[in-house]
Amino acid sequence: MRNQLITTLIFSGLTAMASGFIVNGAVAAEKPVGVSPLLNKANAMNYEEIELAKLARDKAGDNQALITFAKTLESDHKANEDSVTALSRQENITLNGTPASIDQKYKRMESLNGAEFNRAFLNDAVKDHSEALAFFEAGKTKFRSDPNVYRYVEETIPVLRSHLEMARNLEHGRSLSR
Repeated sequence: MRNQLITTLIFSGLTAMASGFIVNGAVAAEKPVGVSPLLNKANAMNYEEIELAKLARDKAGDNQALITFAKTLESDHKANEDSVTALSRQENITLNGTPASIDQKYKRMESLNGAEFNRAFLNDAVKDHSEALAFFEAGKTKFRSDPNVYRYVEETIPVLRSHLEMARNLEHGRSLSR
């Protein structure tokens, strides 16, 4: 009887280890696959938006609407960057460096001036925020089992929507002159 009990406990322990992690004697579910890509994409997105927003502030001239938008992007993405960093530590995820494509985009944007820069910046903001919003919305149901990641996704979506709406309004409002 005792040997059967020990065998059952060992088998149960191995089964628990195979299906999740044992933490303080309790089985904790594995993190949903995809948390690392989500946080790495958000990290790269934040870096890109912060750098391009700084550039836009410098190149916007007297276009106050664009300057305000750039300041909003910079501030919101810095706050999101702090959230990503904290969440990556909490989830025990190491963030990757930023992709070289971001530096290439920055150099391309840096070479533009005046209305040409403004159009390119707003076009890029609409495209990037549309893609980011779709990515985060697709992940919404995927991360329900991890309350911290789910809360992060839920808090990020309205900010992305707001940025997209602002960029579209500026783009369609033709507030592009210098």
